[in-house]
Formats: sequence, C-alpha cells, structure tokens
Amino acid sequence: MKIFFVFLFGIVTITRSGLGLRLDTNFQTTTTIPKHYNISINDVGLWALGFECRLKGDETISHLINPGDESIIEFQADDNDGVSVPCVFYWSKQDMHIHVFDQSLKKQCGDDLVNTCRWKISIDGFYVYDGRKRTEHPTNYS
Repeated sequence: MKIFFVFLFGIVTITRSGLGLRLDTNFQTTTTIPKHYNISINDVGLWALGFECRLKGDETISHLINPGDESIIEFQADDNDGVSVPCVFYWSKQDMHIHVFDQSLKKQCGDDLVNTCRWKISIDGFYVYDGRKRTEHPTNYS
C-alpha cells in the first residue's frame, strides 16, 4: 500500500509541476503501408492456357492452366506506386497482351491491406470482376 501511495504521489507531483510527459498528436507520417495484391486467373474455357507475367524488376511468373483451374499471382504495392503487371496469354496459336493490374484496375481489386483482382478467361473474352460493383464485366481485350 505504501508503494502505491508513493507512486501515485509521484505522478501527481510531476503532473502539477509541469514536468509530465506531453503527448503530441499533431505528428504526420510520411511512410505508407504496402498493400498485398492477389491476381486470380481462372480458365473457364481454353485448353492449355499459358501465361507469363512480369512483376517489379525482372521477376517473371509463368503458368500453364486448364479449364476449371485457377492460378494466383501475389505482390505488394503502396498507394503511390505505379505498379503495372503486364502479361502475355497464349493458347491455340493465339496470344493476347494485357495488363492484369495497373492504376486503372486498382480500385476494382479493392482498397484494403489485402486485395484480389479476379480474372476469368474464356473463349469469348477476358473478364475482370469489379469488387466495388460486385459485377463481372468484359475488358476491352475480348
């Protein structure tokens, strides 16, 4: 009990004399927290769909998937980062160059610490799911 009283008296004394700690709530942070992005690519109609995507730097990811399969590409970016993920999709002697992630698609993927861009690749086109509207719509790549 004596120790508690001495401790409490010390806090009151320091606070009254103006020697207490000051909490500064007007600080500004200059760092941003990177967000995690998943790009989900679902093949719903093309047999042996292959793709190769380029991430930051020289990192390249290649996959080969069949109808019903899904492949996920993961990366991190902050709000000020101009990250773009260009990919080449190829199947049956055809190929298509598209960006599965860039500034224009960022909002459709979400705005949390973890975000997912959902792509559906079918014989009639490339579709991206818009998380804001909860709808699927074709891109201009079909």
